[in-house]
Amino acid sequence: MIQIKNLQYKINGKVILEDIFLELADGEFVAVIGPNGAGKSTLIKLILGLLELQTGSILIDGIEHYNWLKNNTIGYLPQYEEFDNSFPATALDIVLMGLAGQLPLGARFKRKHKQLAKDALQQTGVAHLEQELIGKLSGGELQRVFLARALVTNSKYLILDEPEASLDRPSVESFFSLLKELNNDGKTIITISHDLTTLSKYCSFLVCLNRRLHCHNQTELIDADVIHKTFGDSLRIIEKDY
Repeated sequence: MIQIKNLQYKINGKVILEDIFLELADGEFVAVIGPNGAGKSTLIKLILGLLELQTGSILIDGIEHYNWLKNNTIGYLPQYEEFDNSFPATALDIVLMGLAGQLPLGARFKRKHKQLAKDALQQTGVAHLEQELIGKLSGGELQRVFLARALVTNSKYLILDEPEASLDRPSVESFFSLLKELNNDGKTIITISHDLTTLSKYCSFLVCLNRRLHCHNQTELIDADVIHKTFGDSLRIIEKDY
């Protein structure tokens, strides 16, 4: 469970987040939506410990989150991954990077680490690509490799920042279907997204954010008309063609 209480955050005196109270139960598939600049990425970076708390508290499994993160990890898939297409790294190499924090300085990956990486690639459906160079992978394949890197530590929590941003429509559906399988297996997932069609199909808990929490619904996703009234035209509605 993740509990956020009285969270506020400012950058150069500008209020980014204000009066955030939120409780996310284990096993939820959470979507965080809102316009650009609404504080979505800031919120998840605070949960991840990438930004320092200013006001309020975050508890993970009942433990202050900085202390929890000392002994645990959260799988994280950032919005943009910048890399050199010519860099001679394989899919397996990329996934192993997710285990780098477990190694002493200067140590090499052992057989057990490589097996964990292979298992993660199997979990995301791209085990056959383990020796492929990353520069040769399609967008959908690459996103699954990055997801495997986020999963390799076997954290109970997974956070994604607009994972559909670089994918075509069929790849988005396939990727979110995979996320739903992970969720059904017990993974608690938090994703930032603008794709209401996908969210309504796969997510169980919707958080609407624009500096403050404007609404969140644990049992059913809020109607798209209500979302547009709150957030304007910054959200993308994709009509199904079937």
